[in-house]
Amino acid sequence: MGSVNPSSTSDYGRRTWNREEYAQLEQETRHRHESKFTHLSTEQLKILKAKYTNHSNLIKTATQDGNRRTLTTSLSIYKRGKQFGFYCELCDLTFKDTLQFVDHLNHKAHEIKFERTFGEPLIVDLRDNDDVPFDEFDEECSATIREFLKSHGKLPSSKPAKAPIKPEAQSYPPKTEEEVSPSSALDSVMGFKGFGSTKR
Repeated sequence: MGSVNPSSTSDYGRRTWNREEYAQLEQETRHRHESKFTHLSTEQLKILKAKYTNHSNLIKTATQDGNRRTLTTSLSIYKRGKQFGFYCELCDLTFKDTLQFVDHLNHKAHEIKFERTFGEPLIVDLRDNDDVPFDEFDEECSATIREFLKSHGKLPSSKPAKAPIKPEAQSYPPKTEEEVSPSSALDSVMGFKGFGSTKR
């Protein structure tokens, strides 16, 4: 147990593992991770929690200056620690593009890290589509539409808009019998008098 290396070689050339030392190493790494967030005040934890629970706002803030970011080619998928790119504070990982960052935010490892840090699940509402009442869905949908219209344009007035006033149809004098009756049998079959000519 006093050895530094948790694995050693037995007399037969096989590797033997000291389970107690590995358990101790696991505890040390867990304490190292927990100590990262223990020095934060409750106000800072609330801000961090609000940042990672509002998924759409998190992606919007991460990508707002995405056109100006240039990443090094050495960054493969992710790197430990804060570097230039899209950084997840909970997991201490930096990603090179938004696709990998969003994939990480939806990954189970990020969800587990959130639950360990804040002591509550990341996804609060676990109902299926069939479990949501239609009235609640309708209210949520209309609230989302109102919010969208408020931020992007005018809200429609509660009164229905009046139909635009159409000008009255022009009255034409009634056609005489000469205009109505075709002059020949061909005109009656074809439905028109001629093909029209450019010559007059």
